[in-house]
Amino acid sequence: MKYDCDVIQDLLPLYQDKICSGKSRKVVEEHISECTVCRKMAEQMSDSTVEEKLINEKNSVIRKHQKIVNKKTTTIGMAMAGILMIPVLVCLICNIAVGHALDWFFIVLTAMLLVASLLVVPLVAETSRVMWVVVTATVSLLLLLLTCSIYTRGRWFFVASSGCVLGISVVFAPFVIAPLCRETKLERHRAALAVLWDTIWLYLLLTACGVYIHGDAVYWYMAMTISTYIVVLVWIYVFIVSYGKGNGQIRAGILVAVSGIWIGMANDVMNFFLAPVGADDGYGLGGLDLSRGFRFDDIAVLNANLLFAIIVVSVCVGGVMIFSGLIKEKRVDDNEKD
Repeated sequence: MKYDCDVIQDLLPLYQDKICSGKSRKVVEEHISECTVCRKMAEQMSDSTVEEKLINEKNSVIRKHQKIVNKKTTTIGMAMAGILMIPVLVCLICNIAVGHALDWFFIVLTAMLLVASLLVVPLVAETSRVMWVVVTATVSLLLLLLTCSIYTRGRWFFVASSGCVLGISVVFAPFVIAPLCRETKLERHRAALAVLWDTIWLYLLLTACGVYIHGDAVYWYMAMTISTYIVVLVWIYVFIVSYGKGNGQIRAGILVAVSGIWIGMANDVMNFFLAPVGADDGYGLGGLDLSRGFRFDDIAVLNANLLFAIIVVSVCVGGVMIFSGLIKEKRVDDNEKD
């Protein structure tokens, strides 16, 4: 035999996993064709029966433990739900005893539903706990707001509810959308779907506020114009991050440059669109005068110089990041070719 058994036995794990080189594989095959001991060891290593049995036993233990944990958490959740029902029943009895209609009882009931969604749902839900907590808590909160609005005979429900949903969505929409899109064609578009949901609720909030205050044409024009300018920037972020080409450094550089330009041009764009309704404040890049620096004796010049500085700095920083990212990509491509 050309090679020692110890050398071949060291190569056997790599040989079985098919990750050794072609030359090493040929050496192992030639050796085990002549050596009974190494051939028997190779056959034992290729027998996956024991490994499969161990995996099945491990999975069985995990499932059994998970059932025990789920049973305990469900029991605790049901016990907490029972405890939360005590104040509801007390309020129900008191409400009936004093001869009132069931008015503020529903406020207590929906408040307890909100508490239950935060305490009981995480214990009862077996999968996607964050998603179920967010959904049930949001629904409970909306029911609480609706009940309070009806009880106080107010007309503020749509303003309050749209504001609450928007605030919750900005933080938690990705956690709700991610499980729904998992292993589907929409998984790549999770960020866009989350921002789309937030955008819808932003405009619903603006609409609810406009209706509530009986807003005139100036309100609608200004609210929609200013909000749209900001929303467009957010959507630019989404498309660059989610669908842009290049490595992370290139996309980050583009974001920095675009952000600086968008912020620096904000006053001029708003002045252009809001001038028809008399909302032109005049503080744009039109007052640019770099010779006067950043003195406070003329706010228009100071503001223009600051906006211009923001544009220049962000474009320079973004350009450096993009250039660095391109160099990094070129190095990666060169290494792959080698």
